Amino acid sequence: MAEPIYLDHNASTPIDPRVLDTVIRVSRETYANPSSIEHGPGAAANGVVQQARTQVAELIKCRENEILFTSGSTEANNLAIVGSYRDLRDVGRTHFITSVVEHPSVLACFDWLESQGARVTRLGVDQSGQISLDELSSELSDQTGLVSIMAANNETGVLQPFEEAARLCEDIGALFHTDFSQATAYIPLNLRASAIHMASFSGHKAYGPKGVGALYRSIRKPRVKLTPVLLGGGQEAGLRSGTLNTPGIAGLGHACSIIADEQVSDSQRTSALRDQLEAELEARIPLVVNGDKSERLPNSLSVTFDGIAPQALMQKLRSELCFSASSACATEHVETSHVLLAMFGETARARNAFRLGLGRQTTRDEIEKAATYLAYAANLLGQLTSKV
Repeated sequence: MAEPIYLDHNASTPIDPRVLDTVIRVSRETYANPSSIEHGPGAAANGVVQQARTQVAELIKCRENEILFTSGSTEANNLAIVGSYRDLRDVGRTHFITSVVEHPSVLACFDWLESQGARVTRLGVDQSGQISLDELSSELSDQTGLVSIMAANNETGVLQPFEEAARLCEDIGALFHTDFSQATAYIPLNLRASAIHMASFSGHKAYGPKGVGALYRSIRKPRVKLTPVLLGGGQEAGLRSGTLNTPGIAGLGHACSIIADEQVSDSQRTSALRDQLEAELEARIPLVVNGDKSERLPNSLSVTFDGIAPQALMQKLRSELCFSASSACATEHVETSHVLLAMFGETARARNAFRLGLGRQTTRDEIEKAATYLAYAANLLGQLTSKV
């Protein structure tokens, strides 16, 4: 049987074959601990790590020593948010701001801050899925220590005004962090010209390997002081203990170098395919698009089919198509996504939303087939529902 068409790139991208070759080669050839620089194999492993650090820094335009390797963006988010708390508390900046549509790894960190006595503000979003800069500005004060707003939402693909938010924070002396994981493959980032103080990245959201990521931590504007959240050997400038994942880091670096070369063409091509899919679906089945249609990632399409539960669509198309519902299934109930709830409340539009995420290898033929499959299944399910 043919593999189902993969339209779940927002959840995880397949590793680029060129990157996989690098991971395998480094796994085979560069086996020493990169901290053991006293001997040749260790120095060689350290060289691989430093090359990857350079590749990541070149993509996002920052200094090499501003990159800290982690196990992924969840750990990077924790290091940025939890790790900044002690120093900010000590200088009296105990107010922290985020949005209600952040990734759970960010929301959980803000829950922890609140448990430690910090005052937390969670900004809402409108039906476009975006925060209000006016609301953010009104909440900022000389007690605000850190603001964390994602660059792009993993469920809707909606882009937040993160650069503008960072400048507002800079004006009042607050730190600004963004989870850039979902945007890395498609949205250019120039941290030399930005007011962003910290940014999180993940390999598996950018055609790299799983289990590796990075945190950008500014050392200039000002130098961000962090307390480690993992204790041990003191790797990564003493901020991230644990033996470095040399093959994974090499893969992340190579993935970033490919993005640096191909980001523009990938974005243009993927956007055209996403628009084709949207148009073909609109011509065949009643639907609404969720989120801002201009300020979104070029690969993302969040839609709701009138009266059709996405879980039923997924079950019907299990052999033909891979995509994600915007609701989380538990053993006894379906829980509506916190992102769609924030945008539309407890409505059918929120409950029945699902996400189609295109990728680097998606073809025009796959888009045409996916539209046909979805329209057929939706119409069939609609007919069954009308007879009940």
